[in-house]
Amino acid sequence: MVQIMKRFLAFVISSSLLAVIFMVLIFLGIICLPKDTFHPSYQSLIQDKYEQLISTDEPKIIFVAGSSAAFGLDQAMLEEASGMKVVNLGLHAGFGPIFYSEISKANINPGDIILLGYEYNWYPDNGFDMVGTELIMTGIDNKIELYKYIPFRKWPSFLGYLFTYATQKNYFQPPTGAYSREAFDPVTSQYTFERRESMDYEAIKDNFERIDLKGAVISENSVKYLKDYKEYAEKKGASVYFVAPPIIENTVICDKEDFRIFARQEEEKIGIPYISDPSDYMFTESLMYDALYHCNTEGEKVRTRKLIEDLKKAGVIK
Repeated sequence: MVQIMKRFLAFVISSSLLAVIFMVLIFLGIICLPKDTFHPSYQSLIQDKYEQLISTDEPKIIFVAGSSAAFGLDQAMLEEASGMKVVNLGLHAGFGPIFYSEISKANINPGDIILLGYEYNWYPDNGFDMVGTELIMTGIDNKIELYKYIPFRKWPSFLGYLFTYATQKNYFQPPTGAYSREAFDPVTSQYTFERRESMDYEAIKDNFERIDLKGAVISENSVKYLKDYKEYAEKKGASVYFVAPPIIENTVICDKEDFRIFARQEEEKIGIPYISDPSDYMFTESLMYDALYHCNTEGEKVRTRKLIEDLKKAGVIK
């Protein structure tokens, strides 16, 4: 009887191992073959931005945000003003802030400055629990090492999406224009697509959410994540600051003071200095392009100049 039980246990263990190996092979096969399917996509730039981060060991400014930083930061202007390299991880808020925040930890060194410019959607309970499965998987493509920045608790959703992802690979049509790889400089990953147009807000205002921070309270989950992030960065010798994202002024339906109250919450609850006045980054549609947080080319320069002023005023750069 004992021998039978041992054989049965050995069979169960070996069968389970084979099943795991089989699943891993399926996962790797779907992810890696064919290679670079989504290379022309906008979201694939996360690979380039990651490579810039891990290859820049000199003191640098790491910008952590969504597309407000992709469309709203002139990296060369900030580099000239600060005398530091700039790694702009901003690309798409739909990744989920935890994804690009975790990526930012990949190469933090003494003297680095980390600017958190999150769009105004991170503070509820699910703020740092949300991940955009489709965007992340198509952005990572076959660069498997980036999967380590996805929280383990989120892996079931990625495994569940695997066969949908395989279908996407078969039918993917390479994009062009503003939302494609060709919109970025291939060396610096600076967003270079020329955006001369100004937004006609009145014509498309029904497509936009309204921003209301009146009574907004930062959840304990968000506080904990960002406290842990701050502690991690400071142990590496870096400093961390909050900065305001650019937004369309007309989408704000609360008092501007509510934004300042929210900023003070960030400082008091999390302990990370907020060095901007959020109202300075509420832009007219003449400086915005096609979305709530997207500057046009002129707006990008206005935003960067304001950011440089704030950094100097706070003594972050000279």
